[in-house]
Amino acid sequence: MPKTNVTIPFFIPHLGCRHRCVFCNQVYTSNTTKPPDDNDIINKVELYLKNIKSSVQHVEIAFFGGSFTGLDSEIQKKYLAIAHAYYSKKMIHGIRLSTRPDYINKPILQLLKEYTVTTIELGVQSFHDDVLQASSRGHTVDDTMNAIACIKNAGFNLIIQLMPGLPCDTPDKSIESAHIACTLQPNGVRIYPTIVIKDTVLEKLFIEGIYTPMTLEEAVTLTAGMYSIFTMNNIPVIRMGLHPFANDTSSFIVAGPYHPSFGYLVKSRYCRNQLQNMLQQATDNNSTSKRYIIELPALHSAEYLGAHRENIAFLQNMFYNSYIQCTITNTLEPILYSDSYYE
Repeated sequence: MPKTNVTIPFFIPHLGCRHRCVFCNQVYTSNTTKPPDDNDIINKVELYLKNIKSSVQHVEIAFFGGSFTGLDSEIQKKYLAIAHAYYSKKMIHGIRLSTRPDYINKPILQLLKEYTVTTIELGVQSFHDDVLQASSRGHTVDDTMNAIACIKNAGFNLIIQLMPGLPCDTPDKSIESAHIACTLQPNGVRIYPTIVIKDTVLEKLFIEGIYTPMTLEEAVTLTAGMYSIFTMNNIPVIRMGLHPFANDTSSFIVAGPYHPSFGYLVKSRYCRNQLQNMLQQATDNNSTSKRYIIELPALHSAEYLGAHRENIAFLQNMFYNSYIQCTITNTLEPILYSDSYYE
């Protein structure tokens, strides 16, 4: 499917952060050792713009990593001035940045408005104070709520970032955080299950047996539940799991549910859950053996079928008294048909 949105990313690892969260080592996760200078930004933007395909309708410059609004205001202005120049010439369509809840206030937002920032990504991580405290976040849920209110009142697009699996977190707490996020009506969310990264406090806690990360199966199951909540509330989930790394991940990922195709695994589990619920309802309504034909939307057939058709095998095993056949059509949602099955 042709790409319609392009983000030109710049990473400023740990800049603007006044302390280190237990899980964080952005040098590893961003594969960046130093922030970009003016020429780095200009050269990268020009390269992206030169190679953008005709299908692309929306281009953004984005500053990730660190806490952008924790930077000295003159440094913020330097970066934003470059992005604003492209925005004012209509060469890009938006400016995005990520930051922390306690680094948001009206003067900061006014500065961002002056430089036409369009989207603020907020590192919320959890809506539970005990989880935030155990993770050394340095802010509270009240800080988060105040920041979100200010961002929305000022007219920015809001993206909420959540991190299930932090110290003191539980699946129930993560699901509750997803429900709370929905009530705040963000423009999108990112879900990053917690990974143990080398040279972090979390690595020390893991080695000492104090912290146990989720398994991949646990993370997929939980994130699929959160994804379902956001989908039912028409809130886009724009990312699940860390971006795939080009280098050898074994050199800095100590433990936890990292997978280069984590988002696909979650969407596939969500789709399997959909089909399972449809079949369960059908079999509950008619206990006799049946033949079921499921029409799957071609646009998402890979997620519904699962890798090597594992979702279909799972369903055939679960509903072993029934015959299940799947076909690919142009339907927008899966459709189930049933009739009597005779050998």
